[in-house]
Amino acid sequence: MTTYSIWPYFACTVFLLAIAASPLLKAADAPPNPRGARISTLDGLRGFLALGVFFHHAAFYHEYLLYRQWWLPSRFYTLLGHVGVAMFFMITGYLFWSRIVAERNRLDWLQLYIGRVFRIGPLYLFAFASVLLIVFARGGWHLNVPISQFIKELARWVSLGLFWPHDINNYENTTLILAGVTWTLKFEWDFYLSLPLLALVASRPKVHLPFSVGALMISLAYLGMPHEPTLRAISIAWFLTGMTCGSLAYNGMTAKIRDSLASIIVGTLICTIFIAFDSGYNIGVTMLLGGAFYLLSSGCSFFGLLTSRPARRLGNVSYGIYLLQGLVLTVVLSVHWARSTALRSPLGHWSVILLCAVLLVVVATVTHVGIERTGIDLGKRLGRAVRARNPLAFQTGLKTSAKRG
Repeated sequence: MTTYSIWPYFACTVFLLAIAASPLLKAADAPPNPRGARISTLDGLRGFLALGVFFHHAAFYHEYLLYRQWWLPSRFYTLLGHVGVAMFFMITGYLFWSRIVAERNRLDWLQLYIGRVFRIGPLYLFAFASVLLIVFARGGWHLNVPISQFIKELARWVSLGLFWPHDINNYENTTLILAGVTWTLKFEWDFYLSLPLLALVASRPKVHLPFSVGALMISLAYLGMPHEPTLRAISIAWFLTGMTCGSLAYNGMTAKIRDSLASIIVGTLICTIFIAFDSGYNIGVTMLLGGAFYLLSSGCSFFGLLTSRPARRLGNVSYGIYLLQGLVLTVVLSVHWARSTALRSPLGHWSVILLCAVLLVVVATVTHVGIERTGIDLGKRLGRAVRARNPLAFQTGLKTSAKRG
């Protein structure tokens, strides 16, 4: 066994599934998804994606501790993170595009954005407060920059990911305390803010599918050009893949094949990615993942795994697994015995990483119950209260555009 052996990842994942199946994670249970089994498969998928990104960054941390460089020599663990983020973006594109296609001029935009702020914000602010605590604890509790600069740095961080965060208080690589995961929130917010414009197309029944397919084809053609695509261009292709699957599902054009066959195809597509590619930031991986996602969004349960109770529980707390992974790695690996054990041997590395993974799942569950659910409920109450005062204010523009169509 080496530090970058593949089988420990699968062994750790099985162990975490066993933990998730135990009463320890009972608090993570949620009622069945009212939108049906197809969405439930995506709910179960989230947990595996978040864990994949965690093991991706755990490998990064090993190199960072050794050489103080944020890089990774392993193809498998590189792709594990890329595939996880790509499918997270596909899920976002699928869910929100499906929503504006289905609701058209009935969509409550105020409720949607309040819901996003209170879904993302509370746990994000908890994570940022933890980052701030670590920065000042390691900096001797001194303010090492001018107060005006410090306020600007805080402002970027408390934007909930809308703006790129910078180093705080002259602490180098502050974002690595969160394993650098906040970059995805920037692209998520860009997508959310584009929804009113996208709704002008989505509200027209005969237009949303040709639009999503056409936009995806243009995006893939751009990725196929002989140049290094930007991360934004790749992310747009991932969102459009999810949107296209959402339009296909709305039109009843889902895959009508047995779950076992669909599961085999999904497994084959995923394996092909890990065998044939070194990076997930290209047209080939996007197309293969798109095929897999189409089957998963059509209801493929991957041999029942994605609809199992452990998968659903991990999916429910996946935001915490994703956002807090860097904090857990930072705190645990700052302890001398844990850091020295992880660097001593591959067995030591995987023992410490498994400890971090279990701790992360437990912390994500606790914060899901105590912070995320509280924030979601508060957002719903605030949205209802504001809507009761002016129920048509945030629907007028879309209604007008729908009438014009």
